[in-house]
Amino acid sequence: MQKQVYVFFDWQNVYMRAREAFHDPTVDPVTAGQVNPVDLGHVLTSDYAKRHPGEAYELGQIHIYRGAPLQQHDHKGYAAVRRQSAAWKANTKVHLHSRDLRYPQGWGEPGCIGKPREKGVDVELAVDVVTFGLDGMYDVGIVMSADYDLVPALDYMVRRRISRGQPDVEVAAWKGDRNGARPLRIKLPSRPLNCIWLDRQTYWGVVDDRDYTLPASEATSRTSGPKPGGWLAR
Repeated sequence: MQKQVYVFFDWQNVYMRAREAFHDPTVDPVTAGQVNPVDLGHVLTSDYAKRHPGEAYELGQIHIYRGAPLQQHDHKGYAAVRRQSAAWKANTKVHLHSRDLRYPQGWGEPGCIGKPREKGVDVELAVDVVTFGLDGMYDVGIVMSADYDLVPALDYMVRRRISRGQPDVEVAAWKGDRNGARPLRIKLPSRPLNCIWLDRQTYWGVVDDRDYTLPASEATSRTSGPKPGGWLAR
């Protein structure tokens, strides 16, 4: 029986770190940084399997955690997220966990400089990594995020692996080659935690250049997409 690999994506983090690593966020369109979560999940599973040739592994589930715009505050962003989510959920391995964005007081009024923020996304991801592991749902969990709020959950799972032998937990991160690009990964304070580094070649192999702000019949490539900002900008 093949061992189950679950991947956990902090989606805004995955997107923003890709923009920083492989693009110029000040000039490149908003689609720059988008990736296909299923393709990326298979890449991570394959990487782990190659390093553990004595067992057979398969990508079991893909869990995506993200903030979602509210229709009354951002109609265009709301529609874009719905299109993107529908495209993802066409694959039964994908499980989407979305939470409404929190909007600053005075949002939409002249002079408001605040931006919508995600709330509770990292907590839900951390809880699922731990509970799914304790329930024996996965043999390998791979988390892609640079959010250090996840450290306690990951540290607990690593200690459990050391004491009980399973499940295994790793993290993944983009390794940029642009001038000034700094690789961001989660580290534990006193225990090793393996990181799967994903380079430019890997990134371009999983990229998704669809502009989800447009209906499918009108979707354009990255070269003509909208400017950075809006629902994908943190």
